[in-house]
Amino acid sequence: MYTTDINKIKEQLNQILAMVDPIYVDALLALHKKIGKEHIDWAVGGDLGEALRTIQTQPDCIEIVTSKKGASQIFLAFENLCSKGIFCETRKLERNAIVAGKEYSAYIRSYYFDFTIGNAKVKVYGDLQYRIGNWEWGDKLEFTPEHVNVVGTKTPIVPLQVKYDIYQGLGWTDRAEKIRRLLTKQPPSATAR
Repeated sequence: MYTTDINKIKEQLNQILAMVDPIYVDALLALHKKIGKEHIDWAVGGDLGEALRTIQTQPDCIEIVTSKKGASQIFLAFENLCSKGIFCETRKLERNAIVAGKEYSAYIRSYYFDFTIGNAKVKVYGDLQYRIGNWEWGDKLEFTPEHVNVVGTKTPIVPLQVKYDIYQGLGWTDRAEKIRRLLTKQPPSATAR
């Protein structure tokens, strides 16, 4: 039984290391070292959060999702690395939402700042909200994080079910399908439908 558990851990670690550039692993460990004892609620989101769960993505940064208070706490911990302050920002997403067959601009709003650890860009989003077109803003993103083990460090990530629901709401069916397959442990279909 013990050998089987170790083999599973090694297999998971190999999958993560094969999918995640070491600069992000190093930066995550530096984040933990600096804010790990501060009792800040935060989670890794974006492509890196998915890659840590073995979904094939190409992260280009670390995206941290937290509350407004958490963003302020993280900002204070890394203030020396931040070239700008923390501010409420609305940003248009690069990809449009598709709802009922129609395309709409998609936006996020959050208390935002960024900084660099080593060679990894870190983007922090406090009280993250989504909006499609000119509709009302959605609720602040709240969830209980899942955890993955990154080189012996328990790392919080945005739950895949939450990301699946966001992608479904935005009409990003390709992204939702990758997550659905992992959640249901189904291989990709042989034929496109």
